[in-house]
Amino acid sequence: MWFIVLGILLGIYSLFNIIYPGAGVFEAYIIRPLLWIGLAIITIYFAREEGLNILKFSKIRKWYVGNSPIHAGLLIGGFQVSMLIIVGLFAGFGYSPYSFTVTSIARNLFYVTAFLMGTEFSRAYLIKKGTSSRKYATYNLTFLTLVYMFVQISFVEFNVLDFKEPTLALEFLGATLITGLAINLLASYLSYLGGATASISYLGVLMYFEWFSPILPDPHWTLLALVGTIAPAIGFVIIQASITPQHSRFGSRKTRKRENDHSWTAIAIFSVIMVFFSFGYLGVTPSVIYSGSMKPTLDVGDIVLVVDTNAQDIKVGDVIQFVRDNVTYVHRVVDSYIEEDRSVFITKGDANQYPDTDPVLESHVIGKSIFTIPKLGWVQIFVKNMFRSVGVPY
Repeated sequence: MWFIVLGILLGIYSLFNIIYPGAGVFEAYIIRPLLWIGLAIITIYFAREEGLNILKFSKIRKWYVGNSPIHAGLLIGGFQVSMLIIVGLFAGFGYSPYSFTVTSIARNLFYVTAFLMGTEFSRAYLIKKGTSSRKYATYNLTFLTLVYMFVQISFVEFNVLDFKEPTLALEFLGATLITGLAINLLASYLSYLGGATASISYLGVLMYFEWFSPILPDPHWTLLALVGTIAPAIGFVIIQASITPQHSRFGSRKTRKRENDHSWTAIAIFSVIMVFFSFGYLGVTPSVIYSGSMKPTLDVGDIVLVVDTNAQDIKVGDVIQFVRDNVTYVHRVVDSYIEEDRSVFITKGDANQYPDTDPVLESHVIGKSIFTIPKLGWVQIFVKNMFRSVGVPY
């Protein structure tokens, strides 16, 4: 019956995002929650008919992250919320977009609870069915993670994927897709280990904080994306480190391998995403500023996000990254001209008195800076200096 549950899940998403996207208050806060509750009831019925426990179970005899998967989810969710609050202390807070009248609170509580029940009961059921056979367990777990990631994204949000506006596309990729993938990887892993109540405990902390806190951290989306990916990754590592000794004590080598496959696959997917981002395979490359030549616009330790840009699209005033004599620079374009059908740029550091001596050829341009993350690059600078101090090349 798994295909019925999956079909209803996708049907609810399609109904309110593709077929009937302009839902009013009644449809959004009454009809939709009732459909999610209906999905939860159908899922529980099928699970009972098939003798499956999807609400609460444990593949691990003893937990060190709390004393159950539920406690682990609560702790990791609380840790992620704490990171957001710490970020908010530095970047500021803003008022919640949700209303806090008694009626609105009751309506939102009904909606969020119904959504969690529908998605997480069905997630646990589909994961239980999909991982019953070892052969395709990892593939099914990955597939379901992607399904539930997209279910939590409104279809209209994909409209920003117009790569003529790289900043908006980057924000959607980082703050929505990659963050959603990281959060759902952890939710699926918790569901795999402890059932629906484990993933609800984690996602519930995040959603109830977002919907019912009157003030919310209001940093730039890059910091939100950073927290939304790092916190689940840390959760993976902590859970994996805590349950491995129990496997080695109580289980066979084959059992350990089977249980660990899913967690390390999830960590590997997350790591690959971060590597792709770090090396520019997603079209955007982060670069640390090591000099003060661009003060006050850029300071030492800032990180600039550089997007691949055609030379014809670079204008006077843009900050570009380029290579000269195997050294990378980030300077501002102060003039440009065409020479032999190729663009040539005159650049200057904002803190420098005179423009750079040598012009920048079109072939030397790496890309254009589209955003700055202040001071975060000091982590990399510290690590490089530490390695150099002990004589290790870095």
